[in-house]
Amino acid sequence: VDGKAVHLDGMTHYCPKCQMQSKAIASNQGFMTVGGKSIIAAGDLSTCGAKYIKISDLAVMANGSGSGNAKASFKNMATSVFVPQLQYGQRFFLKDELTEEPLVNICYEIITKNGVIHGKTDMNGLTEFATGDSDEEVEVRIIINEKHDHE
Repeated sequence: VDGKAVHLDGMTHYCPKCQMQSKAIASNQGFMTVGGKSIIAAGDLSTCGAKYIKISDLAVMANGSGSGNAKASFKNMATSVFVPQLQYGQRFFLKDELTEEPLVNICYEIITKNGVIHGKTDMNGLTEFATGDSDEEVEVRIIINEKHDHE
């Protein structure tokens, strides 16, 4: 962007704290894209649970007069800085066992020792990023009930 490198959704990097390869997960899908992939922003997570921090602004969203329009303006490019945090996390890919197709817009529950996370899979069949302070087994349930919705 503006001739400067950006970190994109799905890009891999080496986490020095976890000592493993990890992928970036963009939380704001589609706000700003390069080559069809969303740009990583401050606070976004990687698959190992580390968060990205802000160095400088790339874009600013304006909350106008309630017209429903969002505007973006380019500023200095942010360099992605990876700051590991001591937490665990995972995103889950839900797919049909027979067709291998992603389960899109399907309600789910992730049961952890600290509670239940309710959500709906995204357009790729992925759950939200579930985190915790320790390595643990979790249970993922697909909710099939016409009256159940997470809109």
